[in-house]
Amino acid sequence: MKFPLTLFTTRLFVPLAFIAADAGGGSAVVAGLDAKALPFDREVINRYSLDHLPRSLSIRQGEDVWLGFDLERAKLYRVWQAPAKKPGLITAGFVTRSAGTSWFQDKTGETWQLQRAGKTVPLTVRYRGCAQRAGHIELIWELRHDAGVVKLQNRIPATGGAEAGRVQLEVRAEALAAGESLLLPEPARKSWKLTSMTGDAALALTGADWHRLILP
Repeated sequence: MKFPLTLFTTRLFVPLAFIAADAGGGSAVVAGLDAKALPFDREVINRYSLDHLPRSLSIRQGEDVWLGFDLERAKLYRVWQAPAKKPGLITAGFVTRSAGTSWFQDKTGETWQLQRAGKTVPLTVRYRGCAQRAGHIELIWELRHDAGVVKLQNRIPATGGAEAGRVQLEVRAEALAAGESLLLPEPARKSWKLTSMTGDAALALTGADWHRLILP
């Protein structure tokens, strides 16, 4: 199945196919639009706040697995499986509640850590948007630091989830300098397996190559 490219950027443009990325939970922008006219598949991407977390977004992978992202911290917030033959999201107004079996949850304030010369460099996170592409969903953030900006990309394959026996996504960090590495938020380091695209174990993102995150 092919999906049209749909971008959510940091401002509202004309035409209305562009939806603001920085609106907390999306209510300020979505309120005046007919839900049928929204430029993304609500059965796959839901931009309403998840479990009362401001600035969050939910993406379905496969038939019944949902991944919740904390947009402010550029990380996975929750992964869960919907109940059998029931929806995994329950919507009330502009807030959604996850329903089903929790596989992963991170309620901490942790985010990615930039390491340079053995030290942790402070980061400022800026969410840049979401695109629904053929075969996957893409999320983009900027991680700003004292010497520049790292572009963090997440690709969530449309297939996978419970029917594939595991949850997985792909991550890449662009513009890391030589000697710099990007560590996953601490709760994710404990639960997720980070590898190269060829399956070699990795401790952090380095260079600009894609890596794979797997939740066993």
